[in-house]
Amino acid sequence: MKRRKYRKYIPPELYVVLNQNGEAFTGIKGGKFQYSSDWSEAKPLGIDHTGYCQQKRYLLIIMH
Repeated sequence: MKRRKYRKYIPPELYVVLNQNGEAFTGIKGGKFQYSSDWSEAKPLGIDHTGYCQQKRYLLIIMH
């Protein structure tokens, strides 16, 4: 009986979005982006969810 080969799980790269004041993106509330100076509240995003942020020059994306 042959052993089944399993693929090793590779977690996706996550990024944190910062605004021009150095505040971390924490989510959307009431249709507006929310930021916090407490980086522990940051919402990590996958690169596929940062398309809008990449278009805006005043937002910075860093790896989490």
